[in-house]
Amino acid sequence: MSNNLLIDCARRSLRAVLCAGFVFSSLCSVLNAQQTPDWMFALEGTYVGRFEMALEDSDELVTRDARVDGLRNGKENGFVLQVSIESEVGIEKSAQMWTWNDEAGMIDIASLSDRQANTSAWFVSSAGLMTTLTRGSSDAKNAVIERWRLERLPGQLRWDKSVNAGDGKWLFRWRYVLDEFED
Repeated sequence: MSNNLLIDCARRSLRAVLCAGFVFSSLCSVLNAQQTPDWMFALEGTYVGRFEMALEDSDELVTRDARVDGLRNGKENGFVLQVSIESEVGIEKSAQMWTWNDEAGMIDIASLSDRQANTSAWFVSSAGLMTTLTRGSSDAKNAVIERWRLERLPGQLRWDKSVNAGDGKWLFRWRYVLDEFED
């Protein structure tokens, strides 16, 4: 009888160790597969508010109604954004795919607007509630540094664009001030 008890205890212990090992290895593979940085989850959901754009050679802003819808992509390494902005002719829509490139430590953004595709890679700096995306670009046919700042506040998302021509001055181009949309 005592031999059977010892064998039963050994079997149960072996099963427990094997189950724990399986759970641990499964958990590790899930954690390693998750590549999306935490700050990107601010893009998830529906936001409504306004889009403000600077007029050239003026301090005036053009303000339009705006909506941003963000969903996780199928690979769980980024988000798909649909951006809708009111205009004189109706609603202008564009789509963007934000993908985290783990090897480069950068964001790849593929956008589609007016049936034109554009892909760009952005350097990322994130601290607290604010994330800054930076890349080389052009503005009015001049080489510039383009900066997007994303700030996630309680119930609100702010997203703005500025450019720097190398003189140290950041020039405002546009911004979204959006509130979470509640169904």
